Amino acid sequence: MIKSLKYIVLPICLFVLANKSPAQEVKGFELSVNKDTILIGDHITLSVKYKFNPYLIPSFPEFKDTVVPGIELVRALPTDTVISQNIISEYVKKYIITSFDSGHYFIMFPIVVENPDNIDSPDTIMSNMVQFHVNTIPIDTLTYKMYDIKGQIRYPVTLKEILFWVLIILGAIIILSGGIILYIRWKNKQPLFGKPKPKVPPHIIAFKELSLLKTEKLWQQGKIKPYYTRITDIIRKYIEGRFSILAMEKTSDEILADIKKNRIDEIYSFDKLREMFYTSDLAKFAKYQPSPDENEESFKTAFEFVTSTQPKEEDKETQPATEEKIKEETDV
Repeated sequence: MIKSLKYIVLPICLFVLANKSPAQEVKGFELSVNKDTILIGDHITLSVKYKFNPYLIPSFPEFKDTVVPGIELVRALPTDTVISQNIISEYVKKYIITSFDSGHYFIMFPIVVENPDNIDSPDTIMSNMVQFHVNTIPIDTLTYKMYDIKGQIRYPVTLKEILFWVLIILGAIIILSGGIILYIRWKNKQPLFGKPKPKVPPHIIAFKELSLLKTEKLWQQGKIKPYYTRITDIIRKYIEGRFSILAMEKTSDEILADIKKNRIDEIYSFDKLREMFYTSDLAKFAKYQPSPDENEESFKTAFEFVTSTQPKEEDKETQPATEEKIKEETDV
């Protein structure tokens, strides 16, 4: 009851004060609403009309969020004009308002006007009063039943909702897989794109290089050090490719130790291989001059080592013709 009285007493006081103002003699402002009854939260239009008077300059109210206590501003519409006989006859300013408290409301407010001939002394007039009632939603207390707040409802996930994430995951898998494949190819020194070339077996490479060394006749020309450098390099590369031992980065003693460790000496005579490496080291580093028989024996040892340790399942018909040629020459 007290809450409703403040909405009645305040407008009445304003109205009484307005009647005592000498500016009340100025006519032309009309305040109106398009409904006299609304429900809580409904919108209603408040209109302010001003009949054009060239001797007065009106200033329509600028509300922030509250028009009068209990009445809230939703939005202000642009000022409109009414034209009669090609001249402006009326200005109309509209406000969309609402209320969330039930009760009977009165609206009236002051309007500032200025005289073009005396701008420094503006006058204030009070608008007329409008009223409307705000009702609550009626509740049937006899049949009304209160319920607990329902929990969150989860709807089934649709294909459209998960399609984006499925595409993201598939894209990430493709990019990651491609990166891994490219890294493996780069690490194995294979072409990044396209089909890699077939890898030549290590024993085939060794046979070809031994055949080429045989035809060059280096030791016959007195090139002892280059001859033994070539022989040991061929065997080192073969051991590295065939048994995955980093022979190119190790000394002769380290290579021989790895051969025993990997039990390669059970396939071929360890003593012959050791003799070849020792003769090679003396020729390369101690200026030793091996005999022709030692030169031939070192070549024969290298050839027999490759022949004895090559993969057994390899088809002998795939061996190059040079292998048979070298074998014949070493048997002589």
